[in-house]
Amino acid sequence: MGSYARIIAGRLLHVEMVFVGLLLRLAVFLSVFPGAYVDGATREFGDGRPLPLSACEWHQGTLLTNTSTGPVESIEDCRFVVRDPEFLDILGSSPKLVELVKTDAHEGGAWYPDKDEFYFSSNKLTSSTGQIKTDLKKVNLRTRNVTNLSAPENNTPNGMVLDNDGNLVVCQQGSLNQGGFIQRINLKTMKNTVVADNWFGVPFNSPNDAVVKRDGSIWFTDPSYGSVQGFRSTPKVNNQVYRISNIGVVDAVADGFTQPNGLAFSHDEKHLYVTDTGFAVGVQGKYDATKPHSITVFDVGVDGFLTNRRLFASVGVYDGSYPGLGVPDGIKVDTQERVYVSTVDGVQVFNQLGKPLGLIRQPSVSNMGFAGRNLDTLYILNDTTISYVQLQVRAAGLKYAGSSH
Repeated sequence: MGSYARIIAGRLLHVEMVFVGLLLRLAVFLSVFPGAYVDGATREFGDGRPLPLSACEWHQGTLLTNTSTGPVESIEDCRFVVRDPEFLDILGSSPKLVELVKTDAHEGGAWYPDKDEFYFSSNKLTSSTGQIKTDLKKVNLRTRNVTNLSAPENNTPNGMVLDNDGNLVVCQQGSLNQGGFIQRINLKTMKNTVVADNWFGVPFNSPNDAVVKRDGSIWFTDPSYGSVQGFRSTPKVNNQVYRISNIGVVDAVADGFTQPNGLAFSHDEKHLYVTDTGFAVGVQGKYDATKPHSITVFDVGVDGFLTNRRLFASVGVYDGSYPGLGVPDGIKVDTQERVYVSTVDGVQVFNQLGKPLGLIRQPSVSNMGFAGRNLDTLYILNDTTISYVQLQVRAAGLKYAGSSH
């Protein structure tokens, strides 16, 4: 063989070895990340089901080998992170997260079907008199016009929900000179009344979020964030969960939380889910890893009292980023008993047993609410925007919105 031929043969052998090496690397990659396989335009989950273009598969990493935990693909290309194939049933074939409007939207998330309006509250603001306040706001889902509703300067609305007659029930957190209370607003006349403001004569701390049962009773959480953040006085009672009967009697139904936050009934109302955001101290950027970042579930008795308290899920962050632990705030449930929780990396979804299914990725989500004729569109609040995604589900626990008007 001549020298020229030997050179050519050597180069071919080198190319062949490089090609074989690449194939071996690809084989290893696919064995670790089976959902990343691309065949033309087809992307598949680990079980062979097609992945929507904006979705990616989640992978468990290891700290010892410095293998990252989180989406297989670039996080910037991934809006929906899939941990379990059931999440694909929720998303459908082509999910899309769409920005509705840029606005200061922090809590609430209550849809009023009569006018296709979505009610929410703002972040903390400083009033003209120097007091801390928050605004009660609404956005028309057709026109996208945002309206700021007039209210006393010391009002600090937070979570809210429609009652069974279409009135807006608002958690008012109170101020330094006024205790927290539960408010009912008639959305036809805008007349408001106080439903309850104390338990055995003791003022509430800072009511945070509420839910209404089919029997008309109002259930709400009462953490001490108002005091921690400097706009409420020192708490005079433990942080508890309360129930207000149809005649206005207030009962404490659960305690033992660090900071009880969101709450929701299962579709059959046999279970109550309560989030605890004790991990979030209440001061921007400060966390306590020894405190809860979890969802507790109770059985609901026929008498309305709670039993069999247990952990439903502990909430982390899907890509393992700082602070590494979740802050499960708002919580909703669909008719298949799946649970939706707003947290620092978006909306995390669990099945009825607490198994993580996937993530709708959106930073700093504080709350959310379902809306639309079929109650299948999830509106997501993250302090600066309201966005929405249409899902293949139907929300539970929305008696008024779920009936025709």
